Amino acid sequence: MNTKDLISGEDAISTVVSAVLLFGIVVSVITLVHVQYIPEWKTSAEQSHMDDVFYDMAGMKNQLDILSGYARTDPSTSLSISVPIKMGGASLPMFSSEKSSGRLTVNGDDFGLIIVGTTPGIDYDSDSFLMDLGTVSYQSDNNYFVDQKYVYEGGALILSQNSYSLMRLGPQMDIRKAGNSSNITVEFNVIDLNGPRKAISSNSIEEVNFRTNGSDSLYWDGVLFTDMTMTVQTSYASSWESYFETIADDAGIDAGDYSVSSNDTAVVFFLEGSSGEDIKINVTKTYFDARLNLLS
Repeated sequence: MNTKDLISGEDAISTVVSAVLLFGIVVSVITLVHVQYIPEWKTSAEQSHMDDVFYDMAGMKNQLDILSGYARTDPSTSLSISVPIKMGGASLPMFSSEKSSGRLTVNGDDFGLIIVGTTPGIDYDSDSFLMDLGTVSYQSDNNYFVDQKYVYEGGALILSQNSYSLMRLGPQMDIRKAGNSSNITVEFNVIDLNGPRKAISSNSIEEVNFRTNGSDSLYWDGVLFTDMTMTVQTSYASSWESYFETIADDAGIDAGDYSVSSNDTAVVFFLEGSSGEDIKINVTKTYFDARLNLLS
């Protein structure tokens, strides 16, 4: 082999080795991105999508709070809204087009209330008036970020994660001591969602339609009670237990004048007046017809 052929052969081998090394570097970089960076990016993107879901569900609660006020003021007028929910997200252009998804359900959870007010002569019971109130829930199906569930029940918005639940937005409930008397006033406007149970899984945008359908009340106006027991039947007992403790403390109720207990399916809130104190209970219920994807 002459000198010219030897030089050409070495150049060819050098080109092949360079190509192999370059290919190895590209493969290593792609592998590193997919193994280390994409899971982090996807986790962050799915967490951001769960924030979007919270904003959508919070907007739904806000709309229903406003419409319930109109419904109680003018029960004969029917108003409706459609609330869009972003079901999935977290796709990464150029890296991963895979999107997370979720399941939107109307009236998939059991929720109801029982209120008993005690007077020296007779006990008042809400009976079935506040039972089977209906719910709207979103359950995520994430690939990287921890799965979460948002539940709207009775006017409250609850976040459930694993076995823990937290009330993110409270219902239309108020407990206060009257300034010029010794009475304690308990006011509660409960949201009642009527409609068939329906669920849909999707990674796009779905909507829930609500239409007002009047309101009603317990008609306990003017009755003064010595104590009240409110039992909430729910799958998210810890969130309601914390809520009752918070509003009782904020109202200045002495720790010895109320108690909160719970199990896996119910929370019991007991309230009694101190010596010379009576309890007034004003409970209303606003009806909504709820439909999932009304036009589909």
